[in-house]
Amino acid sequence: MENEGPLHPDLDRLRQSIQGLRTDPPQQNKGLKERLEKLLGQFPRFPGYFLYIYNYSEGRMAYTQGIQEILGYPDDEMDLDLLFQTVHPEDAPIMGQLNQCALDAMNKIRNPANLYDLCLSVDYRIRKADGQYIKVFDQTSVFEVDEVTGKVHSTFSLCKDISAIKSTNTIGWQAHGFEFLDFEPPEGAEGRLKYQPTNRELDVLKRIALGQGSKAIASDLCISPMTVATHRRNLLRRIGVRNTAALIRHASAAGWV
Repeated sequence: MENEGPLHPDLDRLRQSIQGLRTDPPQQNKGLKERLEKLLGQFPRFPGYFLYIYNYSEGRMAYTQGIQEILGYPDDEMDLDLLFQTVHPEDAPIMGQLNQCALDAMNKIRNPANLYDLCLSVDYRIRKADGQYIKVFDQTSVFEVDEVTGKVHSTFSLCKDISAIKSTNTIGWQAHGFEFLDFEPPEGAEGRLKYQPTNRELDVLKRIALGQGSKAIASDLCISPMTVATHRRNLLRRIGVRNTAALIRHASAAGWV
């Protein structure tokens, strides 16, 4: 597929950031097929899924599956540029800025203990080879870390065609494990972004709604008051409200508390 024009500036900045993570020598994935088979064994191969592994150190897709079936592009032709070219123009600035913030946060974390310690979930529109746009639910998590530096050097993305379930232009998202993902809706996009708090964030939010202070919440949840403050700050920014009263009103309207 030929490029149809320049990328949206936010996606282009994200692409350059990702390309800037290449290393010399590159850190190749070890036992990729064996580890992937073990991973895939954790869930059934339902229809409508495609997946890919991106190796930041090498600057390339290390593995792809199901892209031809779902999107119509040959699996072995899918690369970062093509992936970004398929993002709907209206979703491009949000996706570019959100993923840039996730990338920045991921680069600050060392040696995540488990595969799902960091997981960014987001739904957005993507263009198939026939020109039709579909809505996909994309979950990206850590796949491998560098043994020396502890930095994440590859991620695993599992994507599901959810067009039959959701067809609106809103973008739902959740950041699990990204305590320091410093993101808030871009100007003008607040109404289109729908943040879903994680279970831990909901634990904190319910106690805030009950009027508990940070020390009491920290004691209940066996976390530090600083962590409570971080969750509160993240909820305010990610939902796009300015104060605790507005946060509680939003949470109540959404049925979270």
